Amino acid sequence: MPHTTARLVTWIAVALGVGELLDTFDISFWEGALVFGILFLAGALWTRRGGVGGPILIGLLCAFEVQAFFSWAHDGTFDRITQIAFLIVSATGLVAVMGLLGSRFTARHRLG
Repeated sequence: MPHTTARLVTWIAVALGVGELLDTFDISFWEGALVFGILFLAGALWTRRGGVGGPILIGLLCAFEVQAFFSWAHDGTFDRITQIAFLIVSATGLVAVMGLLGSRFTARHRLG
């Protein structure tokens, strides 16, 4: 399960990273979207290499996305649909990261 969950976390981070980079063209604070896009993609690469640093970074970014959703301006139907999609993917990423870290923690303590 950890391998499959790590792959899911990686793909979620890639999707959110690409989404953030595409969002740089549509929002006023494009610098923030650019930084978040780069961080999501870096977290995806880091997760692929192993360890817990990448999933922790992705989890923190997803947690920020979830809590920030309620403060975003909602301009039109397409914008609302896009933001809700980001919310759902970010919440899924947060749950997947918690599952991945929990399974790695459990596996580590079983070994010794």
